Amino acid sequence: MQNSDLRQLMQEAAKDAVTYSQQEHQIQLDNSIESLQQVDTILAKLHQQQLIKAHSAEVLFTISNIFGAYIGEAFITNVGGSWANNETNSDAPFIYIQLADKEFPFASVCYHKLTHDNSISVYDYVMQAMTNALQ
Repeated sequence: MQNSDLRQLMQEAAKDAVTYSQQEHQIQLDNSIESLQQVDTILAKLHQQQLIKAHSAEVLFTISNIFGAYIGEAFITNVGGSWANNETNSDAPFIYIQLADKEFPFASVCYHKLTHDNSISVYDYVMQAMTNALQ
């Protein structure tokens, strides 16, 4: 996949996260770093629902990826970086933000918050990523 195609795909996925947040949770996301606290709220609610009745693998994949895209776009806007695609393992490719020599797999963080550990904060993760990226 070409970098321009990947960037367009991720920008569209980020827009899907904004639409989903507004329609399903009545939360307005504005591409700011502060809005990631709202993403934490949405993912925490979805995590609680997951405990009651498991979401399908497709729903988990979609939610993780659209919010990973949203977080990534906010990160690019506020810090820098670009989208990259790791296809080293053809069974488990993943998309991440590349900034200098650092990689930030935001969709993976969302997935772990949804499925394993609700105490994970994507806002805190991004704040730490910003600190690491600027070192």
